[in-house]
Amino acid sequence: MKSPEHIDPIFEQLFSKINPKIANSFTDEQLKAIQRGFGSQFEARHSLDIRVSVPIPGLRFYLVLFAGSERRSQQRLQNEKGRYPLFNTGNIIFLTGFSTILLSCSFIILSFVWSSLSSISTSPYATSIPWIFDKSECEYTNRTWRDEKCWDDQHSPMF
Repeated sequence: MKSPEHIDPIFEQLFSKINPKIANSFTDEQLKAIQRGFGSQFEARHSLDIRVSVPIPGLRFYLVLFAGSERRSQQRLQNEKGRYPLFNTGNIIFLTGFSTILLSCSFIILSFVWSSLSSISTSPYATSIPWIFDKSECEYTNRTWRDEKCWDDQHSPMF
């Protein structure tokens, strides 16, 4: 194969499957045009592009999630709707499992947050006032002098 300036590895892999006799018959101009046409399919980036191999023993499994602005034509959308239906057995099983896990995790997190919030006491309790050092000043502010400290029996934890 003749070599234009820069060759995409995927393009090179697919082009290597062409009979060498035919591949060598292309001019540099033809190769560049084919590469441009091929590469234009992969130039558009998605706003969200997640590709993950899922390590399940005994299975080769992967997950891909794309999101972005819709640029496909109406005809292409109709064609793909028939080829890739949303409601098939695999999708339904996955969505059911994913929803169950998401709801369970949400419930656990919310119950944890709720229990930690409800355990915070808002009722007043006694605490010493560190900036009052004598009994007369303590009693003047309607507090209690005990153990050489000034105690406030109405201290709010929200203070």
